[in-house]
Amino acid sequence: MFLILLVFFFSLSFGSEVVARIDGRVITKEEFRELFKFYWREMIHRSPGNPTEEDKRRFLFELIKGIIVEESAREAGVVVTGAEVERALRKWGRKKVSPLIRELVRRELYVDKMTDRITKGVKVSEGEIEAYYLLNKREFYYPNQVKLLRVLVDTSRKAEEVYQLLKEGKRVYSGNGVRVGRERWYSLQALPRKVRRKLHPYKVGSVSKPIRLETGYLILKITDKRKAGVLPLSEVRDIVRAKLLKEKKQEVFREWFRETLKRYRLEIYLKHL
Repeated sequence: MFLILLVFFFSLSFGSEVVARIDGRVITKEEFRELFKFYWREMIHRSPGNPTEEDKRRFLFELIKGIIVEESAREAGVVVTGAEVERALRKWGRKKVSPLIRELVRRELYVDKMTDRITKGVKVSEGEIEAYYLLNKREFYYPNQVKLLRVLVDTSRKAEEVYQLLKEGKRVYSGNGVRVGRERWYSLQALPRKVRRKLHPYKVGSVSKPIRLETGYLILKITDKRKAGVLPLSEVRDIVRAKLLKEKKQEVFREWFRETLKRYRLEIYLKHL
């Protein structure tokens, strides 16, 4: 976005119906408002509150970027099919939209595909992962935690049966009104007080008595626990890799876009937003 700021200029003399020109492509105020409304309400899932002028400027710059990237993607042979657009629209629960909205969604897909093509060779080394972990260990601090097995049962009779089985150390399987969830780590402080009381004193093997819910009965069992500390690198390696990979790809894309932008003449009229 800031790249566009380096090359645009203001104009007070141009007609009020135009908010931007990208070479011969014109973005009108009406077009901008329809697209921004969809973006604000659907694509970023904001509340119906009033957007700021900065929100509008950011969207305009993203819109311009999308137009330029789509043109470059088409020149590079990248294709976005109608079926892909339909799938993207279904993600937002939308079937019938205006041609402008469909164009916006298609353009977003072009940006994603072009980004993947440009950053295809970007990788993160083990050394980079280890260095980031060592320099940012505070990001991976965790409080006192327990690992919980969660079992949801539909009737009080079954809940008592499951409770007794878990207390005896036996395994419980999903089926016949019983749903066994995956074991997950939870911070003790983040657990509801009602749950903490049921599990106290937090010993491995402790089983909570059935907790009444609107959808049935919940039984919890502590299968492991750990004191506050820093997660080992082995547990966060994939998280760090994904973070570094995303940052590297963003930088590669920014550099590519910076060079691509030089081929275009931009006229942006922020006063008309």
